[in-house]
Amino acid sequence: MHSYKDVFQYSKDLNILYVEDDLDLLEETTDILEDFFNNVTTASDGLYGIEEYNKYKEKNNVYFDLIITDINMPRLDGMEMIKQILQINRDQNIIVVSAYNESGRLVDLIQQGIANFVMKPISPNQLMQILYKTCQSIVNQKQKDEYIFQQSRLASMGMMIDSIAHQWLQPINLIKMQTNILQMDKEFGKLNENSIDEYIEKQTNQITHLVETLNEFRGFFRPSSVLETVSYQESLDSVLVLLKDTIIKNTITIEQNIDENYKVQIIANEFKHVLINIINNSIDAFIENEISYEKRNIVFSSSKVDNIVSLSICDNAGGILENIIDKVFDANFTTKSKEKGTGIGLYMSSQIIDKIGGKLSCKNVGDGVCFNIELTSHNPL
Repeated sequence: MHSYKDVFQYSKDLNILYVEDDLDLLEETTDILEDFFNNVTTASDGLYGIEEYNKYKEKNNVYFDLIITDINMPRLDGMEMIKQILQINRDQNIIVVSAYNESGRLVDLIQQGIANFVMKPISPNQLMQILYKTCQSIVNQKQKDEYIFQQSRLASMGMMIDSIAHQWLQPINLIKMQTNILQMDKEFGKLNENSIDEYIEKQTNQITHLVETLNEFRGFFRPSSVLETVSYQESLDSVLVLLKDTIIKNTITIEQNIDENYKVQIIANEFKHVLINIINNSIDAFIENEISYEKRNIVFSSSKVDNIVSLSICDNAGGILENIIDKVFDANFTTKSKEKGTGIGLYMSSQIIDKIGGKLSCKNVGDGVCFNIELTSHNPL
């Protein structure tokens, strides 16, 4: 038997949505739930539940940690509300409150992945057990995702440091050479106003490049959860600055067909992480599949259908085997050797896009693979 303290250690920081049409039961159960959870939002039927779910996501940029819902409700019942919510967030944690005579309807919910049920009339002991099991699972998954994300960030940091170091070598060497030439001109009496102006211009250009890459590097690892309204082009431009040396070194041709008028809301640094991961996967595939230098292309293009703005990232690096392409977004799945792959890159990329209400998918097209990011259009008036 789990005590209040057992449950509270896992539930205290979680935010939940409780949906129940019996107003007396709604009030009584809410009083109990508020002792366990950080915040309890309530709704009296499925339609209000959907409204509260979307309002919470828009306001807080995260989904509810948990939904507790009745099945039989007016206007929109719990079954249909759950189906709609799972279409929005397939990983949503849900506890279903059900009457015994509804057992036949529970089969459909089980097939959808719902495994947590509380039977009416609600028993305090039963509620305590299911809350403990569910909240423990939610917290453990959060901790796992945070650990995986930190691993992914560290892997990206190592790659970025190497990339930035290579990018800085060229301007630093040029500055050194230009300084030597200036010193020689001085010694041989060739120094004049024009040569000084030319030196200043060249030095300024190189320093500007150093500052630009430094700012992008610092920005990439600055923690932030703030949504920003940008075009895909703005994010891509920043990423191409960071990966410039890697792209040149591997002779990758970049093609861009992006409409800058299409705006979306993203967490900028995390979105850049997604783009970098996809680009690096393409570069690895070019190398592993021994694609000749003159044929290495990555094409970025955008499109808009109704209210969805898509960014496609397509390469011609050989594609992904059809028998594994459905697994590439699974945690710990990788096609790379242990030295090169951890299996966290595409998993975390999908989590990042899911978190901002989008969808990340991929499919083989022609001689390569296309990754597609779909986000809701956000064009301010």
